[in-house]
Amino acid sequence: MHPIIFQLGSFKLPAYGLMVALGYLAAIFYLFRKAGEAGLKKEDLSDLVFYTVLGGMAGAKLFYAATYWDQFGPDFLARAGYALRTFQYGFVFYGGLIFGAAIFFYLCARRKLAALRAADLAAPALALGHAFGRIGCFLAGCCHGRPTACPVSVTFNDPASEVSPLYLGTPLHPTQLYEAGGNLLIFFLLHRAFARKFRPGAVLALYAGLYSAQRFLIEFLRGDDRGAAHFGLSPAQLISAAAFCGAAVLFYKLKDQNEKN
Repeated sequence: MHPIIFQLGSFKLPAYGLMVALGYLAAIFYLFRKAGEAGLKKEDLSDLVFYTVLGGMAGAKLFYAATYWDQFGPDFLARAGYALRTFQYGFVFYGGLIFGAAIFFYLCARRKLAALRAADLAAPALALGHAFGRIGCFLAGCCHGRPTACPVSVTFNDPASEVSPLYLGTPLHPTQLYEAGGNLLIFFLLHRAFARKFRPGAVLALYAGLYSAQRFLIEFLRGDDRGAAHFGLSPAQLISAAAFCGAAVLFYKLKDQNEKN
């Protein structure tokens, strides 16, 4: 695809970085437009977004390093140096989600904010921003799919892309676009659900259930290194299964509360 949008001298504008930045902007725009409906002040929301994003980036990088640590070099110093030199790429979404969520709920508790209602607002924004990020993955060639003979396929020919050299020139599942489209659909569903003002936590549970199911299925079509498999499943699939179960438990508790009321 187009891993570099343009180059001016030594300056390069990477497609992945550009799309991630656009995703953050789209998510922040949505959050500030809807802040009043969640009962949040914009100054509180600004701090939530800033520290959550920092925590998410750190978590995404740490999960990536933990997953592929042995491939970074022969010893600790070489591996740590490689991780620092390549900080601009190599992130694991679930790592960012877990660390970012921990920071988010900690700040909500510290500032006495309605955490579940704030999370209901953040869920559609997250899905929207993630859709942009996956388009960036497609342009860069990372997170690519397995070889396929089906009509829906994409062929990467640029050696500068993140696709394995073994797969250059080979039709692959466009798993990045599958997930981008799925995230956009999830965004619209969550946006409608948030507007209906369900019990706090319902939109968050809907996001966790929908995204984890989507990610679990798309993982079967991924062709990049997925980390060590356990029980025939990738680490992302195991986390997806746990997230889906967590969403089901939260739905059950919300349903039980509605029935008691």
